This record gives sequence, structure tokens and C-alpha cells, in this order.
Amino acid sequence: MMMRDEQAAPETGGESRHGTLDVLLRRMRAESDFPALSEAIGDINRIASSDREGVNELSNNILKDFALTNKLLRLANAAFYNQVGGGSISTISRAVVILGFDAVRSIALSLILFDNLENKAHAQQLKEEFVKVLYAGMLAREMAGRAQVTDVEEAFIGAMLHSLGRMLAMFYFPAESSVIRKRVEDEGLSDARASTDVLGVSFESLGIGIARSWGFPDPLVQSMKKLPAGKIRKGASSADRLRTLAGFSNELCELVLDTADADRGKALAALTSRFGDCVPVTAEQLTKLMEKSMQDIGQFARVVNVNLKHSDFAKQASKWAGMAAAPGAPAADAAAVAAQDEAAEAKMALDASVLHEHTSVLDSESGPAGGASPRTTEEIQSLLTAGLQDVSNSLIDDAVSVNDILRMILEAMYTGMGFAHVVLCIKDGRRNAMCGKFGFGDGVQERVKAFDFPLSGQPDVFLVALQNNADILITDIDDPKIATRIPAWYRQHVPARTFVLFPIIVKGKPIGLIYADRPQPGDITIPEKELSLLKSLRNQAVLAIRQSL
Repeated sequence: MMMRDEQAAPETGGESRHGTLDVLLRRMRAESDFPALSEAIGDINRIASSDREGVNELSNNILKDFALTNKLLRLANAAFYNQVGGGSISTISRAVVILGFDAVRSIALSLILFDNLENKAHAQQLKEEFVKVLYAGMLAREMAGRAQVTDVEEAFIGAMLHSLGRMLAMFYFPAESSVIRKRVEDEGLSDARASTDVLGVSFESLGIGIARSWGFPDPLVQSMKKLPAGKIRKGASSADRLRTLAGFSNELCELVLDTADADRGKALAALTSRFGDCVPVTAEQLTKLMEKSMQDIGQFARVVNVNLKHSDFAKQASKWAGMAAAPGAPAADAAAVAAQDEAAEAKMALDASVLHEHTSVLDSESGPAGGASPRTTEEIQSLLTAGLQDVSNSLIDDAVSVNDILRMILEAMYTGMGFAHVVLCIKDGRRNAMCGKFGFGDGVQERVKAFDFPLSGQPDVFLVALQNNADILITDIDDPKIATRIPAWYRQHVPARTFVLFPIIVKGKPIGLIYADRPQPGDITIPEKELSLLKSLRNQAVLAIRQSL
């Protein structure tokens, strides 16, 4: 039986409503942070709707934001994801392998929303709203199977988006949101009625309009619509079931906030009866699911630096779950977490690496160091070592594909050394040519397309590396001693002035090539320990390809 939308509040006519929504959207776009938020979420949704090469694009997109990368990796290693065998995860590529593309996408979306919607003027109020919608998402993930929703991450995102309009209004229209809240409290109006009166469009319509503009798929957009009153019948389609689950999770959160302790049992009984046909769960089962969701949200809250012990919603939800208190780290632990965050972000936030050059096979003099402050040797080695461990863990897992392992290797080189771009080339035997496959870095697809060169002809620097199994560092492509060895295709399509090559030779034959660059001459030098780790990563690529043959 198809569900009909409840007209909870009269809105202006369709044309007028769209006009009001357009005005609100223009006001939001005028805010400095909204375009960045929209671009980040839109990019992830576009990647999710593309083919599965989107795995590499998703990783590359996340890696552009050092803080997002750090927080996502901490969440990937949190207890509630370790239950799927996460162990120690040091690269986004391995996070995708262990958790799955959709899980990494849902974590990234929730982190992007939270980080962009923090505002000092009314931060606590927004954090409270975010805790509530995040809890709704956790509940939906836990209950997806009972509601016959097969994609648990879609369930999580759908439940989180349910209150998107209200959350965005609180951030971008704080004065109007205060008026709406006051009218709800003083006049007993519904959110829908009060928001329509004040904004000219309901929170729901605002959220749906923005979700569509961000490229969320239609089933998720439809799940944002309010459910009709009365008993909810089982939906005929997966979109109906997703909408029901999102509605159930969010209605439970509203009950947690609005129900007196003495009425808790009666409210739960009414909720489970209303949704009994489509989300079969007893009050006792629901209490256990709420406890599990509260423990899960505790992991997330620590990563985004939200103390649940200061959240009224978390306190109430913990009571409903039969917990003595909301989960939260003691002050000393919170300080340690903050210190870890700062150290990890320092590791990631680098534009240049200043290393000692001595590995060049073709003679090239050392150039000037890069202009940015370098990472310490210990930080570089730590990142490369962690990446090497990720790869080693994956090599013994039969379920991990060779492409996944190669992505981890490239990502470890990219983040560890602070290269501008890293590209993997693989031999095309039919054409006896080396072709770009994938890589990391801003605009890396242009680099990938540029790498398509024959394995025969005059011995330029690329052929020398492959034919002699030699790791080559070119400090300056315009150095007179080197310039004639730089092929025309490279000069025409690749603007980088310094690069390093690590050939992949299997059974004596060139199978692939790892290329990494930085823009200015002298920006890349490689000391002995880092070189050893880079070679070990390359050797893992050889091993992975050999195992796949």
C-alpha cells in the first residue's frame, strides 16, 4: 500500500513556494561557507553515482581535506567499525576496502555536515540538533534489517537527512529559527506550520530542496517527507521502506525529547504499535537497540569533540536506553584526544618535503628546497610505515583485490611524502605501451591521461627506469644534463618540474610504473630511510601483482 504525504501545514501555492525556496537558497549561497559545503557534498554524491572507479575518486576527494581525512581514519578505527575487522587503518583506500565504499561515504557526509555547521554564536544548540540527527541515523542503521532496508548506510543517511531543513535553518537563519521555536512553544504550532509562516516554506521543503541541489538520489530525498498520521502500513517499494525507517527513527528522537519520564512506557507502546506492520520491534528490543546506538554515537562524538555529557538529548536518550549516563570521555581523555588530533593534522598538513637527494641514476644536481615548512623525518617515516602496514595486512586477505592494494600503496606515498601527484601506470601488452591507470592529487585525472607512452624508441628517462629497473629522481627537468632525456609528451602535458619514478618489474619484465611529482625544481629529495620505505611499498606492489597472475 502506497503512503500518502500528510499535509501537516498549509503552504503557499507551488509557484510561490518555489520562489520562496529560491530566495532562501540565494541567501544561503551568499554565506561564505555554504558554497564549500555544497561543493563537498555534491562531489561525494556525484562520485557515488558514478561507476566503481569512484572508489579512487572518493579517496582522492577526501584526502584534499586534511582534517576530514584525520577524523575519518579515527572513526574507521573506532570500536563500532572494528566489529567488521577494521583493525588498524592508516589509509582512506584501506578504509574503503575494510568498511566498504558506502560506509566511508556516509562517514564523510556526516563529518562534512558537522564540520560546516559548527558556529560559535549558537554552537551548543546546533551540536544538540546534530547529536539528535546522528542518533537517528545510528538507530536506523541498527534497525535496517527489521524494516527490510537492505542498504544500512542508505538507512543511516536517510535518517540523518530527515531534519536537514531545520538544521540548515538554525545555522543560516538563526533569527527566524528563534521566532519559529518561540511560536511552537508559545502557540502550540507544529514545526511545519511555524516554519511556513515565518520562512514562507516548511523546514521539510527547505531540506528537500537543498538535498536535491546537492545531488542526493531520489529515494533518499523522498525519505525526508513526513509520514501520514495513524498506523503506518508496510511499504510496497524499497523507497517506501526507507522513508518509513527514517520516519520511525526521527519520531523516536522527538519522543525522547518531549516525553516525561512517567509517560515513557506509554509513548513507546504507541510508537511500536504505529509502526508495528513495517518495523516490527518490541519495547524491550528497542531499548537494547537504543543502548547500542548510544554507545556507537559516543565513538563519533569523541572524534568531532562533542561531549555527550553536556547534551540534554543524549542524557534523555541514555535514560530511555537504561544507561546510567551518556557516554563520554573523562576530561583527561578528551585532552589526550585533542592532542592526538593536533599531532595527526600536523602530519597531514604539508605542502613540501625537504629530503636529501642521492638516488638519481641520471646525473642531476640538487636544487633549492621547497618554500613550505617541512614535516619532521619522524612524521614522514611514521606515515610511510603505517601505510606499509596497511598494505601488508591487505596482502594476506584473499578478498582484497590487487587494484585495492595498489591504491593503498599510492595513497601511502602521496600522504607520507607530501607529493603533489602520484600516478600508477600499467603496461598495455597489446600496444606495448605504458598507460596511466589512477592516482592521487588535485586534478590527477589530467596526469593519468597524459601517461600513455610506448615502451620502445629512444631511451628517455621513463624507458631507462623501466629497462634497467632503476628508481630515478629528476630534480629539474630543465637541467642541461637531463633536459634531452625528458620526452616531448611529458613536457607538453605535465607541468611538474621535478619527479621520481619507481618501476614495477615482475619476473624480469616491466609491468608498471609509479610516478610522483611536485611543481618546482628541487622540491623532491629523498633520504635513505624514506627511500627504503618507498622501495618497500613498491616491492609490495610487485608482490601484489605477482600474486594476481
